[in-house]
Parts: sequence; C-alpha cells; structure tokens
Amino acid sequence: MIVIKLQGGLGNQMFQYAIAIILAFKNSETLLIENRFFENQKKSPGFTPRKFELNIFNNNYVKASKKDLSTFRSLSLFYKFKKKIGLNYPKVYNELDFGFQQDVLTLKAPVFLKGYFQSYKYFEGNEKLIKNVFSFRDLELDSKNKKIFNKLNKENSISIHIRRGDYVNDKITENYHGSCTLDYYLEAIKFIKAKYKNVTLVFFSDDCDWVKVQFKDLPYLKIFIDHNKDENSWKDMLLMSICKHNIIANSTFSWWAAWLNNNPRKTIIAPKKWYTNTELSISDLIPSQWIRI
Repeated sequence: MIVIKLQGGLGNQMFQYAIAIILAFKNSETLLIENRFFENQKKSPGFTPRKFELNIFNNNYVKASKKDLSTFRSLSLFYKFKKKIGLNYPKVYNELDFGFQQDVLTLKAPVFLKGYFQSYKYFEGNEKLIKNVFSFRDLELDSKNKKIFNKLNKENSISIHIRRGDYVNDKITENYHGSCTLDYYLEAIKFIKAKYKNVTLVFFSDDCDWVKVQFKDLPYLKIFIDHNKDENSWKDMLLMSICKHNIIANSTFSWWAAWLNNNPRKTIIAPKKWYTNTELSISDLIPSQWIRI
C-alpha cells in the first residue's frame, strides 16, 4: 500500500495526492489517505484550519485504518528481519527539503509519505493521468457560475488570482509566505496586454473589496468573482482553469488552476518571489515555459 498524509488547503492536498497516485500507479498498489490533520479546526498563529477538499474530484478515497498505520509505527519481526538483510519493508518517507527529490519516485510499497511534494517534476510524463485524476467533469455548476463559465470560455479571458487572507492577516504566515505586490500584478497585466488584444481581466480573490479598489481604474474590461466562498471555493479554481491565460499568486491554488488550463497557447505569469525567504528556489515548482515577473 501507499499511504499519503494530507494537510493544508486544496492546492497542497492536490500536490500530495498527485505524488501518491504516481507511486501507487508505478507500484500497482492501493492508495490510502491519512487525513487526521483536518480534525484540528482551532485557529492559532501560523495555523489556518483546513478541510478535506479532494472530494470535489471524481475519485474513490480510502482512509488508512489504525491497523494500516501501525504497520509503519512498529515493525513486525518479519519486517525487521527484511530491513536487516536489505529487503523492502514498510517505511515512512519524510520530505526533508523543498523541491523535487528524485529518490521519491523510486520508493517501493509499502510506504507512508509525509510532506508537501510541490513540484510538477513528480508527474512529468504522466500529465494525462494527473489531469484525469483532477477532473471537474462530474460536478454540477450552479446557474450563476455556469453563466460565467460560458462567458470566460468564449472571451480572451485572463484570470488574476490575488490571495490575501492569512497571507496578510496572520503575522507568522505573512512572514513566511509574503503576498504578491501590487506592482507584480500591474507589470503582469501590462505584459499580457502587450501580447493580446481585447482581453477581459477576471479577478479572483479572498478579499475582493480590496481588489476592486486597487484595480478599479484599469482601462480594460474587468470581472470580479467574489461569490464562491468556503465549500464552494473550488469553483474559482475551475473558472480560472478555463480562462485563456493566467496570472497567478504565490499560491498552490492558482498554480493548479494554471496547470490544469488546457489552452495549448496559454501564457502563465508567476511571481519570481514565492516565499519571503528568497533563498528557497522554486525552479522545481514553476515550469520553465511559465513567465516569472
């Protein structure tokens, strides 16, 4: 079996599930999830409560039992013997460094994965599989979002994701992640406008009132999406993914929206600065064909 510890918001959960499904596929093994992280719903400095959100996709999720997890916590005599003589045994893999780790792809079942695994390189060559796993096709949009979907699908739409929330309201989170500057978005919009004509700017944010004030004077067609809240926030990811082009935040939520965008001629703009700590390389996170500003 392959077990994945899920944590974080939807974008993080997608990265974690993606590497797990790749290993399950390579090993021809069952994939189990461990989701106790979501039992803690108490907000604290540096911690934002999250919910299991992968059920928006058409997958069958099986939760690891206590017995399954005990296999990794306390090795039986048989597995201890296998470990001693160098044979495969149940192991816990803790991601120690940010970025792509080649050895992850060589892991053999049974293995319990713990980490974020935020790199597109884990599923290079298996893009079709991952896009199928994260397909929205069986979900019904309400009439309001369906109308927006059809409009964005027809127009030269540019999604612009502006994440604020805990990035600006929680000091610990803010000091770690930081938030994209207004100059970043204006420069990205300028780049897009020079490349494409008759664009419609589509703003997605968890603080749309702030966004409306900051961008109200831009002389372009603008749409502000502010109605998909809480359990409906996934609909923003879907709408972003069907826009022709994307300007993303330093957020895995809009990263996945851009990656799932099937426009073969799409332009994706991402921030050069993903974390406050500029020493952290994001070369394994941002595909080379994306433009960094």
